[in-house]
Amino acid sequence: MDSFFLPGKCSDPAYRNVRDGGEDWLLKGRDFTESLWQRFKPFVDSHFRTDAQAHFIERFWEMYLTVVFLERGFQVRPSSGVGPDFSFKANGHWVWVEAVAPGPGEGADHVPAPETGTVYGVPTEKILLRYANALVEKRKKYQEALERGIITAGEGYILAINSRRIPHAPYGNTLPYYLQALLPIGDLTFVLDRSTGKVKDRFYEVRESVLKNNKAPVNMRPFLDPGFAFVSAVLHSAVDPVRRLPQLGGDFSVLHNPMPSHPIEPSMFHWCDQYFYRDGTLEKRPANNSLEPPARAAKPDRLPDL
Repeated sequence: MDSFFLPGKCSDPAYRNVRDGGEDWLLKGRDFTESLWQRFKPFVDSHFRTDAQAHFIERFWEMYLTVVFLERGFQVRPSSGVGPDFSFKANGHWVWVEAVAPGPGEGADHVPAPETGTVYGVPTEKILLRYANALVEKRKKYQEALERGIITAGEGYILAINSRRIPHAPYGNTLPYYLQALLPIGDLTFVLDRSTGKVKDRFYEVRESVLKNNKAPVNMRPFLDPGFAFVSAVLHSAVDPVRRLPQLGGDFSVLHNPMPSHPIEPSMFHWCDQYFYRDGTLEKRPANNSLEPPARAAKPDRLPDL
């Protein structure tokens, strides 16, 4: 098990490109993936590398995420093969982490890839549906793990979403898309003064739901729904082997659930941009990139009211 990559046929083109590509950026991506593997391999079962041949970004994300927590000094406990991917200990309590890297979807609601040389509109609502679907699917798995006693009711739970496989999603628009899929944040609207043409006001419209192609509404405010209180926070990233920042976890951002069953301490994610939703207002606490948490929490920056 010295190498992450296995020889032979594979169904995932991203796996094949990183494994076999000769360009400098792909060689660097392969070396980086192998460096993660050397730290991660004590945590996996024998099927992990085989599964990566068909689900490369998903397995890369799980591996990267685990190594980031190790790098940050957390005690990490691997999964037993069922339930969330791993857990880490913080302030004397175990917090579970479920890694997911949703794809573009299928059928009429799938997110189309960008087309070069043509003008197109970014399908925002279809992008939001991919996040919403990932959350609903993981709620089912959480309930199963709870019923089987893998997770106990007093433990925190973080859903870690990598958006790299969803076209357009890594770049966001006025706000990261995952925030818009978890809270009722719609389009940014400007109010102009008719006489001067200057902006008098700006605000985000309220978006309670998005319609699928079959006209079925999908909830866009799950973090205000008690049915999703099991999620302590959502961690977001768009990292992959070749598109990454020099610092491990450097692009991470975290949205804390405003009404969680089990809140987590924000200081454990001091190196991430963090978002808080209070009384209809979204607040951002910028990252402190040191390895140690700040002695005093930074004051959040207030974003426009919804």
